[in-house]
Amino acid sequence: MNKMKKLTIVWGMVIVILFVVLTFFGFLYKNKSNVYKELENKLVEAEKKYADAHFAYPEKGKVLKTEATTLIEESFLDNLEVENEECTGYATVTHNKTVYEYKGYVKCDNYTTKGYEKE
Repeated sequence: MNKMKKLTIVWGMVIVILFVVLTFFGFLYKNKSNVYKELENKLVEAEKKYADAHFAYPEKGKVLKTEATTLIEESFLDNLEVENEECTGYATVTHNKTVYEYKGYVKCDNYTTKGYEKE
């Protein structure tokens, strides 16, 4: 084999290995962030129950924010914990035109929901 052919084979193998390694780490990151997404969804479900029980719905164009501690104290949420890591958070209800939109926000040591604001 000539030198150019060997070099092409080596670079091809390097690219394939790099692709496999990056894909593997991408899946690891996605799986890790999924537990936090589940926690956000847990907050949303608790907020829906809280809003129904207290008839706590905002006016059009307004946002209602409920802290996770309130949801826990009133037994709408068990805890805000992921893999023995205690997190803080809140849920919001927004009245946009004809629908209510719910969003959960969490802040943990290794993850923070995009748009999380602590007052």
